[in-house]
Amino acid sequence: MAPIESRAPAADDNPRERYPYHRRYLRHRVRIRVEVQSDMSFQAWTLNLSEDGLCFEIPARVAQEREVSVWIFTGKGKAESPVHARCRVVWSQPSAKGHRHGGQFVRFAEDGLERLRAFLTGL
Repeated sequence: MAPIESRAPAADDNPRERYPYHRRYLRHRVRIRVEVQSDMSFQAWTLNLSEDGLCFEIPARVAQEREVSVWIFTGKGKAESPVHARCRVVWSQPSAKGHRHGGQFVRFAEDGLERLRAFLTGL
């Protein structure tokens, strides 16, 4: 069995150049609001956001398979409204600040998916 060759990244090795498609999924801090039910919502940040879903941490635990509303603040000008989507919780685990959840987007309001793609492409 041949040994696995490892290549240490060069000082100028840029992951965006090596993996051009991956650039839409690089970690970037984004402000969000998660509405669990009409009288319970939380401001939070996500570092894991893609056009398929996101990871978020809030004080409350949300059961798997439950849908929540999410507003994603892209920060592209104060006049631009946040991207609104519904997502289904696919996993949940306790964390230091409450519960961490993984959500899969199930639908977007209006042109939300196109706006999210444009935001992620620009990172």
